[in-house]
Amino acid sequence: MRRFYVPVLHVEKDLLKISGQEARHIQRVLRLRTGDGIVVFDGSGREYEGVIVGEEPTAVVIKVRTIFSSKEESPIEIVLAQSLLKGEKMDYLIQKATELGVRKIIPFFSSRSVPRPDRSKTLERHQRLERIAVEASKQCGRGMITRIEPLCDYSEMLSLASRESLRIVLDEREGRRLKEVLSDSGVKRRIFFVVGPEGGLSQQEIDESKREGFVPVFMGERVLRAETVSLCLLSILQYEWGDIG
Repeated sequence: MRRFYVPVLHVEKDLLKISGQEARHIQRVLRLRTGDGIVVFDGSGREYEGVIVGEEPTAVVIKVRTIFSSKEESPIEIVLAQSLLKGEKMDYLIQKATELGVRKIIPFFSSRSVPRPDRSKTLERHQRLERIAVEASKQCGRGMITRIEPLCDYSEMLSLASRESLRIVLDEREGRRLKEVLSDSGVKRRIFFVVGPEGGLSQQEIDESKREGFVPVFMGERVLRAETVSLCLLSILQYEWGDIG
């Protein structure tokens, strides 16, 4: 059954009205009509299953049959801090990380970040990444939307990490083995990990992260692309402590 995201919705007498972009998508792209069943979710974990009972020029009216809580969320809260990647690589990462259950993604600039959009384009880029997260959540059945934070600098990003989290920074030069860190940490419900740009983080940035309580982690001898290592670590964490496997 098709799923649609409506962040602010109101149900009166079991009727729910959808307008805006989602209504246009229902009517003009998918060409759903009266009698077709759909699911609407609000991004907070609540879902509304119903059937189309009315059509207006710019809205669709749904008769709600069932309200239920989504069961598609991982028991662990993972925050990925990712140095901004070039072009479509960042789009791909947002999509796949959302499918893998990441709760929040923090794009940041580091000293070796190559793409540096000017301020006039920063908001536009952020909105694009938010749309990708919404579409990925709709596709994979999640009831919550991965939160995309605004672009920030390296020091600001580090300050956003919860002190209760297992804080990891990937370092291809040194650091403890991932297996060892996970084994010594016990089961964690909050993880915050940092992945640098394609050229890696500078030694000064690694040192700064260690002063903030981050553990440098070495993933192995093979050199992985930034987007690959992020998704690899997400998969491992979900397998070890989350809902994969």
